[in-house]
Amino acid sequence: MLKYTSSDQPITDRMIYNEIKSTADLLIKRETDKRKLFQSANLFTFLPCIEMIKVPLSECCDYVSPKNIARSKYKIPKIAEGNLGSLVQQVTDVENGKKFVEVTPHRYANLLALGVKNKIYFWRLNDYLYISQEDTERVNLFAYFEEELTDDLLFPDCDCSYTTHTEKCTPIPERELKVPGYLIENVKSMVYDKFLKAYSQLPEDRTSNNKDETSK
Repeated sequence: MLKYTSSDQPITDRMIYNEIKSTADLLIKRETDKRKLFQSANLFTFLPCIEMIKVPLSECCDYVSPKNIARSKYKIPKIAEGNLGSLVQQVTDVENGKKFVEVTPHRYANLLALGVKNKIYFWRLNDYLYISQEDTERVNLFAYFEEELTDDLLFPDCDCSYTTHTEKCTPIPERELKVPGYLIENVKSMVYDKFLKAYSQLPEDRTSNNKDETSK
């Protein structure tokens, strides 16, 4: 539909992909602000086997204690956030599938002060994932990511160096976007309107310019 845009600024597949992704992010955040979609089975991306390391609790909150906790060894890609917080569906233990409870670092410090220790908690800080149980070695994360995920994160055993196209090594613009079916038409319409306004040359503008040039 956009093939008649200005040839000086062609619309590439990558530009369309980026605009679709950002528009989908916006609409999905609006829906989660209404407490929708958190039970969706297909919206959230599964990030498996995140490696954890032991760190002191004092690294992430003002709590005087010798207690250690677990932190992801590497930073986690950017997770979308709405008015209700980050779009994390769940964090689970790799070994037994146990679900952890989300809190803030400040809230966790308060729970410790109150002597509440019967649950395992998780939180994010400075792009790291923290787990209150210090001997946690690996966890699974289900979240809606704004940042593109590379194959080494999605498929730790995937090697794309010797192949051009497999299920695991599909180029990012060719991967299926995680958008609920009822939002797809809205996404398409908004993306089309944005490109149309940005790149189309309206006849009345050309007429106006011609008149100005003739008058000179």
